[in-house]
Amino acid sequence: MNPIKLITALSTATLLSGCIVVANPINADHHTNKEFNLNKSNLSALIIDAGAGSLIIKGEEGRDEISVIADIYTDSNNPNNFTLSLNKEGNKAVLEAKMKSHTGFWLNGSPHIDLVVKVPKSMMLDITDGSGEIDLRNISAKVVINDGSGDIEINHVIGNLEINDGSGGLYVKNVKGDITVYDGSGEMELIDIEGDLEVDDGSGSIYVKNLDGAASFSDGSGDMTIKEVSGIVTIDDGSGDIDVQGAGGLKLLETGSGGLKVNNVKGNFEIDS
Repeated sequence: MNPIKLITALSTATLLSGCIVVANPINADHHTNKEFNLNKSNLSALIIDAGAGSLIIKGEEGRDEISVIADIYTDSNNPNNFTLSLNKEGNKAVLEAKMKSHTGFWLNGSPHIDLVVKVPKSMMLDITDGSGEIDLRNISAKVVINDGSGDIEINHVIGNLEINDGSGGLYVKNVKGDITVYDGSGEMELIDIEGDLEVDDGSGSIYVKNLDGAASFSDGSGDMTIKEVSGIVTIDDGSGDIDVQGAGGLKLLETGSGGLKVNNVKGNFEIDS
């Protein structure tokens, strides 16, 4: 064989071999189901620290315990490579559900834990989530969410709501309480809200309808549609169209670039930019 070709072939084989060793492909081909409960006695709040996977949280009237159903998807070569626990710490319950650290790349599905959590309706929630969809409904208490990525859907909450979201869509309906949102990117819809709303948004469209309270928006980019707000709407906008249809008052601090459409503002209409 030509020496140059031989050297090239050996080098290629070495590189390919190196890639295989370093890459360490991981496939979530092992499924385990676990269920556990914790009595709500003397517990006022649930703290959730979750990694990758979907998270469904349902509040139920009359429920006297926290119930967790976990579907765990791991690599069959390392099936116990996860942390999953529900413990009482003082007057709070702490749920942890995470994959342990690993190196390499994922082949087909990635390791994750899908959670279904049922709680007493009046239990406060403090949620930290890495990635995956969140579906939360029927809670009568304060809710705090810190989310990395994935859509968030919230329905029927009586209590203040604080959301810090990295990326993904945010869909909120039927909330009685003040809402504060810090959002990186993704579309946002908030409908049928009784309370004040404060939004600090990086990018993505914003749609708000039927808000009984005041609303404040600091927005980087993306179209904004605001319909039927009883209080004063304050907007500081970088770029994107703004459409306000029905408000108790309107104050435009900055409109940036994009069209502006305003109808049926009952109170003062101020433009500072």
